Amino acid sequence: MTTPEAGGATKPRYRPVRFPQRRTIVERRAGGTLILRCDRALPDIAQRSFADFIPNWAAERGDTPAFCERAPDGAWRTLSWRDLWRQVRSVGAALLDMGLGPKRPLMLLSGNSIEQAVALLAAEYAGIPSAPVSPTYALLSKDFGRLKAICERVPPGAVFVQETGQYARALAALSAADAPDVPVIAVNGAQAGHFAWDTLSATPLSDARQQALEHAHAAIRDDDTARVLFTSGSTGAPKGVRLTYRNLRAVAAYFADSFAWLLDAQPVFLDWLPWHHGLGGVLHLGRAVEFGATHYIDDGRPVPGMFERTVRNLREVSPTIFTSVPSAWTVLATELERDPQLARSLFANASFFGYGGASMPADVWTRIQNVAQKTIGERITFCTGLASTETSGMGTYCGWPTDAPGNIGTPALGSEVKLVPLEGTDGRYEIRMRGPNVFGGYIGQPELTEAAFDEEGFFRFGDAVRLADPDDASKGMEFAGRTVEDFKLANGSWVRTGALRLALVDCCAPLLSDAVICGHDRDYLAALAWPNVAACQRLAPELASLDAKALVVHPIVVGALRERLARQKPAGATLVIERLMAMAEPPSLDANEIADKGYVNQATTRARRAHLIEELYANDPAPHIVRAHP
Repeated sequence: MTTPEAGGATKPRYRPVRFPQRRTIVERRAGGTLILRCDRALPDIAQRSFADFIPNWAAERGDTPAFCERAPDGAWRTLSWRDLWRQVRSVGAALLDMGLGPKRPLMLLSGNSIEQAVALLAAEYAGIPSAPVSPTYALLSKDFGRLKAICERVPPGAVFVQETGQYARALAALSAADAPDVPVIAVNGAQAGHFAWDTLSATPLSDARQQALEHAHAAIRDDDTARVLFTSGSTGAPKGVRLTYRNLRAVAAYFADSFAWLLDAQPVFLDWLPWHHGLGGVLHLGRAVEFGATHYIDDGRPVPGMFERTVRNLREVSPTIFTSVPSAWTVLATELERDPQLARSLFANASFFGYGGASMPADVWTRIQNVAQKTIGERITFCTGLASTETSGMGTYCGWPTDAPGNIGTPALGSEVKLVPLEGTDGRYEIRMRGPNVFGGYIGQPELTEAAFDEEGFFRFGDAVRLADPDDASKGMEFAGRTVEDFKLANGSWVRTGALRLALVDCCAPLLSDAVICGHDRDYLAALAWPNVAACQRLAPELASLDAKALVVHPIVVGALRERLARQKPAGATLVIERLMAMAEPPSLDANEIADKGYVNQATTRARRAHLIEELYANDPAPHIVRAHP
């Protein structure tokens, strides 16, 4: 179970991954700009979108589960491929009967569910744009400002909800102000005037309704809108990202080439990532449909009180591929170390693991590899890339084993990457992208669309990267932070927030799950951070029963963090975190401190918690504030 290294040493091998090897072509321009592209074009496929794969799997895998989710009694309820195809056609025809079409989209307010999968795929098959919205806009908001702004930008032809009780306030707000005549489709708790899901999905498909559905399907063109996803960044009303059938087809073609090995056997996925984001709603949902998988909808989340559900599910489901955000992997590492059954289930059939939304701490990567070696005698490749909602969740990808996390790979088939040198001598580039996977613009916001692209049509991510090997671009790139998050200290020194955040979490491992770097126009750097509760509880027996609020001020936890902070290595010449405060209150979804996929918005969190930053920089800091040099 080992492979030789130079000098005769050995190291545990990686479980083989089966991605085809591709060559990266590098074009060098004056001024240091690089253009990277794959040496092969996207294959031509017959399917317009993911929904076109369903009839084949209904015929080949009719009685096998397509989607599974937890029922109220805790058992898994399932929908077979045959029933999925039947319901997609029935619901697609019903949506057309309701007058939905290219100019009257279907809006979805609730989260991932079997019914939402059917609704999304039915709309996609019928040529009806779908607009899945973050449930937080409809559940946690007080004034529904963002939800109303979305409805103004993309007026819905109908609104889908899983539970009317949960969404009653949001539906009432829309009915009173912005969408008084919009029909509501409800899975549970349908009220008078609503369309009940059971009726919609079971309506017989008459010859006339079948013909209308197939006519609408045949009329779909590549530039028609398939999906509208919303991204808001740090402030302001959400931006509507228009994804076309050309975009979805590009992703499906990329899958057909790079993931063809998934056709050898029915894959199994377990996934919580929300379908109103590109990663969960385009890549993961689309991949499950394209390859005829059994897709388990994970009812857990990487937050206290909910991650236990993910752990429970992973004990029962052994996925072919498992992807989550780094904050989830941080907590999962602790669970794997203490639960051999969980480790055996997770590693049993995994071809590889994935992470996205942020960089993964090296300590977390190492701990999981150690458990893998102990459990199965080999390491598991962690794959990741760089993409965004605007690129349909597809962009660069690293599909080969690496000895540390952080490599985001090379451009995927069909994508071109432009690397523009950034100011400074640290080898950073601004990364931009173009290709058939890149969106055509923000709905109703031409000025933002214009600003999002450069003069050659490359989309500006707002991210920085470095070449993993400055002399060989085919070795991939490394994420080097959000350019919009960087700031200067009072002495003029640039602070690369992304790299510093990752270094801090690594330095304090495993006691922190994430951090926010502070110090704009200050004399030194400090940080706000969230504890890894399970790891802190294991520091001493008397901590085992304490909650986050008690842990962050406990002298044992403060002392352990102080010891680690004192060992940190400077970022660049002198940059170190001088003070740190651990916080009990988790990042707020409603306040936009954290995205659904787990990425912490640094600027928003600093603004919302400005009073804590003042405490950090107080002349006489409180005892629970960790100082690297007391």
